Amino acid sequence: MANRTLPFGYRMRSGNIAVVENEAETVRMIFTSYAGGNSYEKLASGLNSRGIPYSPGRPWNKNAVARLLKDIRYLGNDTYPPIVAPEEFENRKAATCGKREHPEIKDIRILARCAVCGGPIRRERKNVWRCPSCMDGAAHIAAHITDKLLISSASEMLRALRESPDMVKFIPAECAGDSRSAELRDSFVRELDEPDFNESAARAAAIALVALQFDAMDSGDYETMRIQRLLSQAGPSDGMDAGLLRQITSAILLRSNGAVSLKLKNGQIFERNDYT
Repeated sequence: MANRTLPFGYRMRSGNIAVVENEAETVRMIFTSYAGGNSYEKLASGLNSRGIPYSPGRPWNKNAVARLLKDIRYLGNDTYPPIVAPEEFENRKAATCGKREHPEIKDIRILARCAVCGGPIRRERKNVWRCPSCMDGAAHIAAHITDKLLISSASEMLRALRESPDMVKFIPAECAGDSRSAELRDSFVRELDEPDFNESAARAAAIALVALQFDAMDSGDYETMRIQRLLSQAGPSDGMDAGLLRQITSAILLRSNGAVSLKLKNGQIFERNDYT
């Protein structure tokens, strides 16, 4: 299998690098199509289905497409004639440099999950997020959620939680239907109401109640209190506090209709309509 010694679209002619016009048209088509929203994989598949080889005996793949789109030699220099106009190259950059425009997106990317199946959501390119596990159902694809909207939604919900930590909820052990907890609480109250107050018996009843509640406390209860404390201690922030987001959030859930919600580490799903 031969390797290309020159970028696709160029050949040596009479000792000089020259443009191969039919390949140059393909190069321009790749830049235009990618800027229009087609992925590396889709472009490679389309080129192969049309019988356009990357080099003799070598088909296209996503890495070959990615290298082509990043190659500044297509703009032309002292050695290479231009194939792509500067505005076409800039359009390609606009489609690929979303995380430079919105650096916070890297923090979203780590936490992004599909709200339907719970699986990781892949950022295919700027403003397009797709769930690989739900690819077959259009309703199950989180798509066309702009980076700006995603970041602003996460930031807004984080700000609301920081301003009102009591929106983080949990069920106390004594309200969880535990009859033993209710019995101990009643015993403690009775000891306090006895005419001949027995301090030792009241103390024992109180300790037993606290011990039962402590034993009944699960990880969700602990996480709820930890999250509330972190939110209470967090200072003001003009943008998204990525560190706080990672500390209290296990996932950012995306839906195909553009809805965004936070799944807190205590299991609570926090949505924008929870505070609007």
